[in-house]
Parts: sequence; structure tokens; C-alpha cells
Amino acid sequence: MSPPTPINRNKATAKNLPNKSEGPRYIQIADDLKNSISNGTYPLHSQLPTEFELCEMLNVSRFTVREAIRILSTQGLVLRRPRSGTVVTGLPSETRYTQGINSIRDLFQYAQNTIFQYTYIGHIKLSIEQASLMSTNTGQDWIYAVALRKEKEGKKNIGITRLFLNPQLTGIEKMLRKSKEAVYSIIEREFKLKIDRVEQEIEAIVLDPDDAANLNAQVHSAGLRIKRKYFDHNGRLLEFADNIHPADRFTYKMLLNR
Repeated sequence: MSPPTPINRNKATAKNLPNKSEGPRYIQIADDLKNSISNGTYPLHSQLPTEFELCEMLNVSRFTVREAIRILSTQGLVLRRPRSGTVVTGLPSETRYTQGINSIRDLFQYAQNTIFQYTYIGHIKLSIEQASLMSTNTGQDWIYAVALRKEKEGKKNIGITRLFLNPQLTGIEKMLRKSKEAVYSIIEREFKLKIDRVEQEIEAIVLDPDDAANLNAQVHSAGLRIKRKYFDHNGRLLEFADNIHPADRFTYKMLLNR
């Protein structure tokens, strides 16, 4: 992917950024802008082109541009300042992964921007601790999977996820092996179920030897644990995702508007 040339703000054209043919357009634009930040076209503390300029250059909608900028923002590369534009605040080589989740739609974007690599897919009989986490009965047989979450570009391990899926989701194991998309979206599409509520709990932890080894991190170093429960409209738990992240590779960001 060739980097864009510096933008002439008076004569912005679509030739300033390459036009790739694969993947959603907003992800292509985000990748191209990230390359431009990395190669110094937009150095640290400089401003990106305005939304209007990017729309005009690339012949895309404002929504597409905003989604691209939002990806850079969640990765800690830029900051959108009211009346000041979008400012470069980090470099790709030195930033940790920043996940901004304010809606279920943001969870889908997170899945698009990272790689989910399964290391195990099978079944498990719930232990007392696991059953307690999911408010269900000990010894129940649930679908179980373990996966590493990686950066799309640097391929650094940014987390490990243990998935517990409701045993009524018969056949989802084969779907997981064939798909790279978010698990909740597979549940909604293939089983005609709608995720109505997501409960999330975040806690500070230290990495145990197994997780540290899988994540190439130091044993007993600081980590972040994010537990998510996905419920349907009847309050039935369909998916429980237990995510472990090294503290130096992951930041969680939330925006609250009054």
C-alpha cells in the first residue's frame, strides 16, 4: 500500500490517497491514514485534513470518513477536538490497542479491526467458578472456545478470550472455524436470535503463567480482565466472553454524553 502524498488543502483530490478494492471503505481509509501518520506525512501533533476535505478527496460520505477517524481514535492515534479538528496524538509503532465501546455496533468494529485466532473449539463441563460467573448450574455442558486476539498489522497478541456458548447453539462450533466475524453476529444471523443486552465487567488482574506464556508477557505482570455477557430479549445468556489483556498493550475507552 503506497502512502498518500501531502494534501494541498486548496486543491484536494481523490488521488491523494490510494483506492483499494478489498474490505470496507472506512477501514481502507483508516489504514491509509495510519500509514501517513507512520511515514511522517502527518507528524505527531499535526492536524489531519478536515472531514469535508477527506470527503471531497475520496468521494465518500461523511459517515464513511467519521468511521475511519473513529478507528484511528480507538487505536490512540488521533484525538478529535471540538473546533480544532483532528490532531495526531500517537504513532502506530508506540501505541497500545485502544478499544472504544459505546454500543453493540462498536463490538463489531473491534472484530473487524483485529484478528481472532482460535486455538481450541470444543465443549466443557462448567466448574463451580465458571457456573457462578454465568449464574447457571455446575456440571452443565457448554460449547467452549479459546482464541488469541491479535493486531491486524503488527500481529502482536493483545489478548486471549475464553468463550462459553449456550449449549442450545447447536452446530456453532463448525461456524466458528469458518468465520472471522464477531461471535454475537454469527448467533444473530445463523440462529435468528437478537442480542438485546450486553453486561460488561472490568477488573485489574495479574497474568498467571499460562496466560502470560500465550501472550508473550511477563508472569504476574499487570493485566486487564473484561467479562461480557450477551443476553437475548428473554434474558437468556447466549454468550459469555472472558477476555484477558496485558496492561501495556490494551486501553479501554468509553465516551459518556450527557
